[in-house]
Amino acid sequence: MDKKIEELEVYFDKRFKKKKRLNLLISILIIGLSIFALTYMQNIDREGILIFRWMTVDATIFTLILTFFFFIVNIIELLKNTELTKRTIYFTRLSSAVAEALIVIVVLISQLPIFPMHLHLKRIDMFFMHIVIPLMVIISFALNDSPIGKLSKLEKLYGTSYMTFYAVNILYLISEGIIVREKIPYSFLDIKSMSIVQIILTIVLFYTVCYGLSALLSFLNRKLYWLWFKRSYMKKGS
Repeated sequence: MDKKIEELEVYFDKRFKKKKRLNLLISILIIGLSIFALTYMQNIDREGILIFRWMTVDATIFTLILTFFFFIVNIIELLKNTELTKRTIYFTRLSSAVAEALIVIVVLISQLPIFPMHLHLKRIDMFFMHIVIPLMVIISFALNDSPIGKLSKLEKLYGTSYMTFYAVNILYLISEGIIVREKIPYSFLDIKSMSIVQIILTIVLFYTVCYGLSALLSFLNRKLYWLWFKRSYMKKGS
């Protein structure tokens, strides 16, 4: 019995380190690709501060900031061989995954034949920001982040934080006159031409979508993470 417990402790310790190293590698890739894509886009389009009007750009910056934080925490955890504030890290990763999932939805909608203008995914920065980075964030979160149990309705709101990030940013740019009406990239941001009801409905819609993504991604994380864990252990024990 003692030997079995000792084997489990060794197995968990190895798996902990393996998971953290994998997280570090993925974080490095996400950070590197995000910086490259943002720099490339700025150098090609030369929009200056107007680059922040795009949801994809803001989502990439949002993910970049949170991933850098996640990267630092992972290094500390590896050095100390212990988990840090688990819930804070989890909500950080969930928020980033929701932001990137929203970008995937925007990409899919933009490809529908009813839209005359599609996203230019063949350009390398667009491909990274719309396809590669979102998939890396979503998949790594679902498969490799330690679940914290079923989230309460209130906790799922953490996943909507990107919408607040984007709203504060874009409203500041509009209110300061940095983005004039002709430069507003989305019809739902043309606040001056919208009624109060339309504005409220738009806000509710986007937060509802993000809340739904938060619930879905946290659910997938609980299911897929433990399935992977059981397979790893069963394979080892066979």
